[in-house]
Amino acid sequence: MNNFWTIVSHTASGRLKAKSFFISTIVIMVLIIGITNISTIIDLFSSDDASQEMDHIAVIDETEDANGIAEMLAAPSDEGSYRFQLIEEPVEQVIEEAREGEYAGVLQLSGTAETLNAELYGGDSAFAMGVEQEVQRIKEGVLTSELDIDEEQLATVFQPITFEQSALGEGETVETEAMEMRSYFTILGVSYVLFFIIITYSSMIATEVATEKSSRVMELIVSSVNPIVQMFGKLVGIALVAFINILSIVVALIIGATIGGNNFLDYLSGDFIDISLIGYALLVLVLGYFLFGGIAAMLGALVSRTEDVQQAVQPLIYLAMIGFFLVTFGLNNADAAFMTVASYIPFFTPQLLVMRIGSGVIAGWEIVLLIAILLVSVVLVNYLAARVYKGGVLMYGKLSFKEGIKQALALSKKEK
Repeated sequence: MNNFWTIVSHTASGRLKAKSFFISTIVIMVLIIGITNISTIIDLFSSDDASQEMDHIAVIDETEDANGIAEMLAAPSDEGSYRFQLIEEPVEQVIEEAREGEYAGVLQLSGTAETLNAELYGGDSAFAMGVEQEVQRIKEGVLTSELDIDEEQLATVFQPITFEQSALGEGETVETEAMEMRSYFTILGVSYVLFFIIITYSSMIATEVATEKSSRVMELIVSSVNPIVQMFGKLVGIALVAFINILSIVVALIIGATIGGNNFLDYLSGDFIDISLIGYALLVLVLGYFLFGGIAAMLGALVSRTEDVQQAVQPLIYLAMIGFFLVTFGLNNADAAFMTVASYIPFFTPQLLVMRIGSGVIAGWEIVLLIAILLVSVVLVNYLAARVYKGGVLMYGKLSFKEGIKQALALSKKEK
């Protein structure tokens, strides 16, 4: 057991003390802090003059007795997000002035109050939507005043109804839009984290083994430490590195939230994280790591040169990409038969299980069954990986998956 913890400590410390790990961790933390405060950063680089210029819209009034809609738009008001200015010049000339930056856009009004036409020159879709709402608000005010409808009566007309939704069966719950969004973000988050773990730490595990093999250090280690103990020691050591990496990301989120004047706990209870999925997420992340990590250690044992590591772990990366794409395309169709069948494939179970739970399309017994399948798969994969690893660490030569595994298993039997 002492040898196991020695391998764990040596593997973890070697990675944590590396300059590349320290620099990459700091860069990621700074990026996360910046992303969580992106709106504040944008405001710092945005001048007040620029924002006023963007709100300045020229109005060309060509209406036929529209009851002063253009004048009401241009009247000073605390309401609305834009400043409108009536311009009595040809529309072509005003558009040319807008091109030169004098106005953010040009609004041309025509028709009557009942059949008002508004054409906006310039701006993006969000800008156009805001201007349309402003014009619509003014038009509604003009028409309601003509119909002699006061504000209280108008508020009664537009008063929203009280609408509730209940489940058909007793004990069932109905997911609100906020709940669905929390599940959506949590599912995507878990899928991305697992994808990140597979492509990052699988390569790290395989590289760790291949480096020792290429430097002939492996022969000395094998003579004093059981190869199986060595393999699991490396898996646990890299897992500690992964834990510290994820912990640094959480710390960065806390710092970013604090700088932005928010409470990190508000994110946990807000619209971004579904707390009910966190337990399942942690479980599948651990099982998924050891499933893919065991295969990565086995592949690393078959590699004699570090240059061949990326080629060796490519199958794992492809599997991770397929799982990520399945989640992405299955979020809006989680109850499809194809998604159900794919979730029983152990390499896709970690991501698809969380997706199906978050989407509410899976029964309790199926959750237990899928977790059991995943757990058995982890045990079987690591049992096979340990046997291949035991013989593979003593093999040198060109990478060949099929022949290499056969030879490694043969060597493993002789070592017993």
